[in-house]
Amino acid sequence: MSSPFHYKQFTKFTIFSVFAGFSLIQNELTTYWLFILLFQHDITLFGLGVIARPLVRVFVSYFMGYISDRYDRAKLFYITRGTSGVLFFPLTFSFIYHSIPWIFGIYYIRTIIVELSNNVGYVAYYAVVPEQVRAKAIFYIRIISMASRVLSGAVWYFIYNSIGAYDLFIAGMLGLIGLALLKGLNIGGNSERVKLSTAIDFFRKDQRVRGIILLYSVTDGLTYSINYLLPLLILVYHGTEEIYSLTQSVLYGALVIASFIMTKMKDPVKIALTYILNGFLFYLVLLYPSSYVLLISVLLYGFGAGIVENYVMATIKQSVGNEFLGSVLGLDVLVTSSVEIFLILLGQYLISINVIYYIIVGIVGMTFVLISWLLNPKLRSVKL
Repeated sequence: MSSPFHYKQFTKFTIFSVFAGFSLIQNELTTYWLFILLFQHDITLFGLGVIARPLVRVFVSYFMGYISDRYDRAKLFYITRGTSGVLFFPLTFSFIYHSIPWIFGIYYIRTIIVELSNNVGYVAYYAVVPEQVRAKAIFYIRIISMASRVLSGAVWYFIYNSIGAYDLFIAGMLGLIGLALLKGLNIGGNSERVKLSTAIDFFRKDQRVRGIILLYSVTDGLTYSINYLLPLLILVYHGTEEIYSLTQSVLYGALVIASFIMTKMKDPVKIALTYILNGFLFYLVLLYPSSYVLLISVLLYGFGAGIVENYVMATIKQSVGNEFLGSVLGLDVLVTSSVEIFLILLGQYLISINVIYYIIVGIVGMTFVLISWLLNPKLRSVKL
């Protein structure tokens, strides 16, 4: 079978991702914009808000990876995804009444639950189809789910300006509808052999696993941080809400195009070098003082992230298989999130002084990534 749609589990997960993708963008744009409106004069509170996801990942992702391998993944996914959807409703009223303790309390509780759900979903994303159709599966699911995200980003400005914080109601309802359509999902788990030390053991003993986790986490941390810093960068570059909305359409449009290109790329060297080059250009274009360069940076991030995914997953799965995939991905998330937290906090501080310092740190970081990749020959011998 050459098409991933021949696998019923993949088809269900794709349908779910349409609702989840639209909900995600409405949630993120509304939440981050409300944070910048409420706390633009208190950069510490703004940073505490946007840093929630990577901060939670640092403390819980490793254990969540273990849990997703040890217990029934489908049950975990239903429980956590459903709870996170319901929590949108009290979060909405917390923003409306400007209750800072409730905002941060509900937001952080929901983030913890979402991260467990995401870890299980991340494993499901790669476990529902065989390796021979994985690249096509990633491409197809991105065409469909990212189209939903592009549309969501395009209409966010109009929805938000019509109903404000109540947009989070829409995010919650769509997430729950998508979950209901996912009934019958079976994505494994219940491994008796997995231990809390499993991911660490792979990281210590397998040079390829260690190399790809470090390469991807540092590069992704350097570029993905723009999603959290966009509201601040928009203010610094004198942008508007329209620019903020448009960046999401550009981002997910780039991911779809890059995913198609990924299905044609079989050379790990070309993939890695293109990915790293995008990281350099991501920062270089920010030297031009216009809010429109943010669209270019987001496009470059989306393109790089889109072409590298199959390479990263092929590298990990060829070493650990499906049984321990959750544990190793949990470690990957832990490392990436640690880098993200550091770079978000450093980035918001540097941007508030002078954006040029943020750019310099990014270029130095990408230089380190390039050197590290060149010194690890096993990362150039992955079979795609």
